[in-house]
Amino acid sequence: MKHFRIISFFIFLFGVLMTSCVKEKKFPSTPAITFSKYVLFKTDSADCYIKFRDGDGDIGVYSGDTTSENNLKMKFLYKASDGKFAPYDKFLGNSTFDTLFYDTRIPNITPDGQYKALDGEIKIKLRVSPLYGSFGKGDVVKFEITLTDRAGHKSNTVSTDEIVLP
Repeated sequence: MKHFRIISFFIFLFGVLMTSCVKEKKFPSTPAITFSKYVLFKTDSADCYIKFRDGDGDIGVYSGDTTSENNLKMKFLYKASDGKFAPYDKFLGNSTFDTLFYDTRIPNITPDGQYKALDGEIKIKLRVSPLYGSFGKGDVVKFEITLTDRAGHKSNTVSTDEIVLP
């Protein structure tokens, strides 16, 4: 009986030690993003990947929420003849035309449980060719991307690599 208690104690101690080794992720509550890659498919679509971190896990819009703004924005830029990138409205030379944004809603991805910190990768599917319609083969464009969480914290802005249009 004495050996059983000793063995039970060590099994219990081993279990406590193993479960206490789980480290909590600690990130700032403002989301941080990095550009990962941009994959262009022929001339009509692309996938853009960004990596993200958020300390309080409040990324995404709840299902049924129709009042919140889209939380991921991609600003479209083109490379001008001087080698600098400019918003789309500068290309048209028309101050009444607004800069072109592609925006979308990331669905709620807040984890259940006590620890809410998140890190992962978001894949943005771009399925519209008119985005590139005013530009020709060989022109260079890129996107500037931001992510906003439910608390209104806006991430840093990242740029995609230069995209040469087919």
